[in-house]
Amino acid sequence: MTVETLYLERNVFDPRDVFALREESYTLIADEETAASEFDDVEQVSAFSDETDFDESYILVVQNGMRSEDDLELDAIERTDGGIQVAVSIDQPLIPDHDDLATHSLLIRITDEKTVSDLIDVSIAGY
Repeated sequence: MTVETLYLERNVFDPRDVFALREESYTLIADEETAASEFDDVEQVSAFSDETDFDESYILVVQNGMRSEDDLELDAIERTDGGIQVAVSIDQPLIPDHDDLATHSLLIRITDEKTVSDLIDVSIAGY
């Protein structure tokens, strides 16, 4: 299994939606048509999607609402008996707390010889 990531401090889907504090979500993009219809028109996201061979890969989008200076980072991804397990953490710089809620998106391209998993367990640590 190979994994590549793209991190953005924004919602990569509908830009009008802002996640609530600590609201977590993940979305599986398994084909080119879904990517074209679901992703917002953002140059970095379009390039990441265009570089994806959906015959061999899929994109898992992990999103979270949190302070703007925090970042989402992929810690681990592993195959389990029934699917995959993804561990993401929040990188918190040493900046005083303030309320500037932003939606953060971590796109994870997973290339694997196995088909798209039906069971995906995503955990976000670091609150």
